[in-house]
Amino acid sequence: MKRTWIELGLILALAAPTTAMAQSGVKAYKALGLKPQAVLSSTVLNAKVMPGGRKQVVCIVTYITGKDDKADAVNVRMGVFDEAGEGLVSVYTRDFGVEHEGFIANGDLLVLDIDRDGVSEIIVSYDDFGDPLIEQRLGEVILYRDNRLDVAWTGLVEYDATKDARKIPQERRDRYVREFDWSSTIRTRGATLFVNKTMIAVAGERLAEPQIVQETFTLRGPSEHW
Repeated sequence: MKRTWIELGLILALAAPTTAMAQSGVKAYKALGLKPQAVLSSTVLNAKVMPGGRKQVVCIVTYITGKDDKADAVNVRMGVFDEAGEGLVSVYTRDFGVEHEGFIANGDLLVLDIDRDGVSEIIVSYDDFGDPLIEQRLGEVILYRDNRLDVAWTGLVEYDATKDARKIPQERRDRYVREFDWSSTIRTRGATLFVNKTMIAVAGERLAEPQIVQETFTLRGPSEHW
């Protein structure tokens, strides 16, 4: 998932390598029931993603499960935790392998205050290999509403069904990439998610030039947005 200068600046501010963050990472792995040596990659951030006076530990972890089945050999999990003394208290967790029945890898995480209320939203993405003929990456926008963290948007951020045209119906042989337009989204104070969808191939035909289509999705209703 490509990142804009806004995202990169925020990540640098939040994710500077410190001993404290390294310790938070180990704590997060253990809170998710994972051994640090099983972790392939991770992002661990301290960010306020819920109202209140303190930040939470937000993490996404790609790890080796130890299972022999290729569907479950690697998994991605995420968690949001409050710090309590030397430990962490779980606020919100996801197991993407369980949700999609395996074939999940390469988790990524971003936190960004898209409605400018002082509480950041969570953006995650991960690869889904469930269909061997299709390369696809899923994304989610998770925000705090109704006194809980909730998925406000989910969709494909990368899709390529052109690798084996003989086995995929022509109407599904698309290839495209979606990029979040955070500048436009922030201008609506997080009420509307703007996405630039670059079409590379449609119904099995590669376009002479990629075509960009702007999509919009509702994240918050009028009463949720201020």
